[in-house]
Amino acid sequence: MTAPNFRGQITLVFVLSLAVFQGTILWLDNVHIATANGLYKSLQAAPWIANPSTARLDASNYLYFPLYGLSCRLLDGLGIWRGVAWKQLAVLNAFWASVCVSFVYVFIHRVTGNARAAALAACFHVGSGFVLLLAVINEDIMPGYTLVFGAMALAALWFDRPTARRVIAVGALFTLGWLIEWRLMFPALPALILALLMAPQSPRRRLALIGVLLVSVVSTAGLVCLFWEGHNGAMGLHDILWTGKGVATGWAGFSTDKLWALLSGLSNYFLLTWVNTNPGTARDAALALSIPLILEIAILAVATAALWPRRHDPRLRAIAAVFMGTAGAGTIFNFYSQPQDPQMQINVMPWLTVAWGLLAAMAMGRGRVALLVVLSVAPLAWNLASLGKSRGKDSTSVAAVAAIERQLPPASTVFLYWGFESIVAWQYALWSHTWDWDGSATVTPAPSAAPKFKWIAVTADAIRRPQSTADEHAARIKRDIDLALERGYRVVAGAFWEWNVAKLSDQLGAISASGRAAAIHAMLHDSFEARPVFMNDMTGPYYELKRR
Repeated sequence: MTAPNFRGQITLVFVLSLAVFQGTILWLDNVHIATANGLYKSLQAAPWIANPSTARLDASNYLYFPLYGLSCRLLDGLGIWRGVAWKQLAVLNAFWASVCVSFVYVFIHRVTGNARAAALAACFHVGSGFVLLLAVINEDIMPGYTLVFGAMALAALWFDRPTARRVIAVGALFTLGWLIEWRLMFPALPALILALLMAPQSPRRRLALIGVLLVSVVSTAGLVCLFWEGHNGAMGLHDILWTGKGVATGWAGFSTDKLWALLSGLSNYFLLTWVNTNPGTARDAALALSIPLILEIAILAVATAALWPRRHDPRLRAIAAVFMGTAGAGTIFNFYSQPQDPQMQINVMPWLTVAWGLLAAMAMGRGRVALLVVLSVAPLAWNLASLGKSRGKDSTSVAAVAAIERQLPPASTVFLYWGFESIVAWQYALWSHTWDWDGSATVTPAPSAAPKFKWIAVTADAIRRPQSTADEHAARIKRDIDLALERGYRVVAGAFWEWNVAKLSDQLGAISASGRAAAIHAMLHDSFEARPVFMNDMTGPYYELKRR
């Protein structure tokens, strides 16, 4: 039996990857692992599914909602999770992740000329922690990441002999990727420029090609602006080039806490250990988190040593500039934002797959195929086992919301939450699409059926007003609680009520606000007393607050 031709190989890689990802989605019954952001995105996508002509564009996801809205309409037509957008988003992510795995196969095959090494690199990429995770949940990064990865792969293949046409193609594909998710622009653009600076061309030619790259980026974005001109929410060119997403919020800025978050993000990209929620848990699990990081460093060191004799090869220099340049720029960028977040690490770390593919090609000539197969599949086995610990939570969450409604009638209850609990997203989606009060809600006397979901988030002030003081933050929470009680509502706190100051500080560290913990804890426990009123297996206990 003859091996399939190259197109057949790519098709086989895509189909097998899609089967793994879609099978995992069905097995898990949980497309909200690690984050419920995709549930909110599905609600934002609803107008694009129902009536694209009137739906509103989003500056930071300029092409995401049009793309996924149309895609969900296609899935509805095919009868795949019809009307369940939050599930459809995961199905679409699996599709785009499979496209990316195909890109990996093509890239390694072109660089090494070795189909078996390309297949092992594809397996390695499928099984990498954050790649697998984001391929089977409904977070919004996968289509943008796939296009940006494709642009990086083309640049690594072409920028050893760059031409204006090649640079324009890379710039256009790269821009379509970051127009799906704006933040994807920042890690890769410096690396693409670096690769052109290292190209075997005259200095004047290099600068000219960098200019071509930048013009292609701006021109592609400009054409997209023209296409959407006059549509609801359409933006000007300068507005989509700089949306400022995440800037001047609690997510932004540098702090020592983020060193632990960075360790978590770099480690979990490879092997999921589920301690990536905040700097405190990362610090406590530093030893476990260090093991995957040491393995990553070892792969990089071995690949560097093995490839060092070829360090003057223009193709190899382009590969290093693109992928390691993205890793360097992305690590700095992530340290400013959310280094523990899977979607912040996924396009920063694909150098790991590239290094593994290059090593596999070199090692195969020494008769180590069986060992390479085992090592290439091992991350998938480990990470599937880790994901399996979260099986069934979509169904459990829907049932939990129903139980909460029976025990704590929403017409007369205001919920005090930490802010990042997954149950918050479900109540938001299934009850009413209302944000936390944060001092800005119009509160009618109890009981009130509208809005159905009335809630206060402890984290709100740190995220929206990073410059406020600890006392100001605590006072804002207290004002909202007092207002709810004055209007006749029960105020019911979630499981975070049990946290001591140290745990509160650890959790606030993720939004650079650990110094506010003592003031918030003192305000809550000195001003109010609490008694348990309800216990749910998924959410934990609820406590009713009374003034002391």
